[in-house]
Amino acid sequence: MKKSKKIAIFIIIIFIILFILFCFCNKKQNIDSFQDDILFFKWLKLGENKEETIQTSKINPKIIFQVSYRNVNCKQMKFSDTINKNTLINEKIAPGTSGGFEILLETNQKINYQIKFRSKNEKPQNLNFQIEGEDRKYNSLEEMEQTLKGEIEENKIININWKWEYEIGKNENKQDTEDGKKLKQYQFEIYAIGNK
Repeated sequence: MKKSKKIAIFIIIIFIILFILFCFCNKKQNIDSFQDDILFFKWLKLGENKEETIQTSKINPKIIFQVSYRNVNCKQMKFSDTINKNTLINEKIAPGTSGGFEILLETNQKINYQIKFRSKNEKPQNLNFQIEGEDRKYNSLEEMEQTLKGEIEENKIININWKWEYEIGKNENKQDTEDGKKLKQYQFEIYAIGNK
């Protein structure tokens, strides 16, 4: 009996040491990973809410601007960062791909804002843009500037989606082949301007 008690105590001590080591290692994980673990356990607990959370989560990059009086902010973007990876064809950017990005304007005062774009090189000809919640399609980012201005009193989110149309016609298909090389290099700047 004494020998089996010693073995049991030895096994319990090993489990305690392993548990302490596990806890110590977990402390070194970053906060985001820890929050993801908590969220995962909440999903397990809530069941149906897991699907809702996944469906409503955004995959588009977020560009944040602090908007204030007589202030101009500029951010540079690579178009390849805005691509919805689920639409890639054989992991390549091609006609039929789509994506988007989110502009967040942060302010704590009543202010006029204006969003401006500057393309640094050419985009594919059949690529068009759309502001979420509107029907109109735009041929360029710069074409949207007249719509992206107004007055805000609190934070405002603007979602911009894009799609590379395909199989429009024979001439366009030829153009798409040429434009496939352009999209990877397409870059642009976003300006957020604040005025009284």
